[in-house]
Amino acid sequence: MAPLLASLLLLFFLYSYAQDITPNPDLVLGKAVPNVVLTDEEGSEITLKEVSGGKPIVLSLIYTRCTSACPMIVEGIRRALKELDGKDFTLLLIDFDERDRPADLSEFRERRRIDRTWKVALAKGENLRKLTAALDFKFYYDEKTDMFAHPNVLVVISPDLKVSGYMLGVNYDPDRLSGMIAKAQRGQVDLSWVKGLLLKCFRYDPITGAYTIDWSFVAMVLGGLIPISGMLYFLFLRDLLLRVRRAV
Repeated sequence: MAPLLASLLLLFFLYSYAQDITPNPDLVLGKAVPNVVLTDEEGSEITLKEVSGGKPIVLSLIYTRCTSACPMIVEGIRRALKELDGKDFTLLLIDFDERDRPADLSEFRERRRIDRTWKVALAKGENLRKLTAALDFKFYYDEKTDMFAHPNVLVVISPDLKVSGYMLGVNYDPDRLSGMIAKAQRGQVDLSWVKGLLLKCFRYDPITGAYTIDWSFVAMVLGGLIPISGMLYFLFLRDLLLRVRRAV
């Protein structure tokens, strides 16, 4: 009985883990976002770099058929933007539903009364896969409801296309968002120096969609730590160890 119960618990855990689509900001903060090609409302192709125009990007992934979370994301952004006077950035909504067409973007803009200063675009195929992998954005389609299950996130990207900040949910604190935009403009990341150091040890591969150890950075860190450690040993630790031995 015990082995059977343990197996059932393991299966339940694995199923729950597999269905968890909550992104982990710590995996992507400070990492480069590929310069993917998007399609705008006019049907023209434009790269993420071109959308940026040298400014930070405040980005959210939505789909036009959504009747629940996506409208709440739009309203949450609209409320936050009222408090961000003087901030120079690009607001970008990216539609991840590959069934959509440019006309759906325009209809979504009109239906949700989205300001013309906001950018709305489609991501499809390999460009969509690269982008969602880089942002750790997972989603899946439910045929019964004809809806997507997806996380509600707001991502701040620096002008050189690195993830600078991450906010989960549909309500966005204006002060925190303002700070994230300011950091993105300076090329900084909204995380502690410890997490920043750990993240630098890994590099995102847009082709495989996975993170691998950045051995060049690790070698550089070790190359600096080894001589410093040796110097500290000869200056301080060796004398201390000799004193301990004599006392014993």
